[in-house]
Amino acid sequence: MNDPHEPPPSPMTAEAPEAHPSANSNAHRGDSVDVMLRQWEGRLPGLDFSSSEVLARLLRAARLTEELFAERLRRQPGRTITNVGDFDLLQTLRRAAPGHALTPGQLMRYLVISSAGLSGRLNRLERDGWIVRTASPDDRRRSLVALTTQGREEFDRRLEGHLAVERQLLSVLSPEERATVVSALRKMLLLLEGTD
Repeated sequence: MNDPHEPPPSPMTAEAPEAHPSANSNAHRGDSVDVMLRQWEGRLPGLDFSSSEVLARLLRAARLTEELFAERLRRQPGRTITNVGDFDLLQTLRRAAPGHALTPGQLMRYLVISSAGLSGRLNRLERDGWIVRTASPDDRRRSLVALTTQGREEFDRRLEGHLAVERQLLSVLSPEERATVVSALRKMLLLLEGTD
């Protein structure tokens, strides 16, 4: 039986995507959510915990994935990227049209983050040379945020390595399973994003 507090072996050190060797060997024993559900069955056998079959796994997988990404980001040479939230902000700026800057309000909407949280990220990334903030030519009270030239070049060099880690994490799923997961999560996001 898996220890629900013991993190899985990190796939972050691999250079190329490949199947995670422990995934299939542990499948018959169950994961940490199976352990949790068995514990609930013993304590409160009358309650329906079937929703946790999905949501507890979704939340735990998201947390563990974020930890793995953060570990990899901290080990990268060059400019510091402190956490996954900072990486997401850089990705958002990189997807903007060339030469296009985003306002803090746009970043808050894209990243689902508070004003205070965004301010801390912007201060950190500006200090480390990733971004530059300028006053909007249309409204001097409003700032614009863009990647620096060096920040964009360094981010581009790191992006393929990040995508390789994503592919490795998903290598335990068949193409059909991935398509099913995508379809199911899209439905959930449409529901959640519609409540904003």
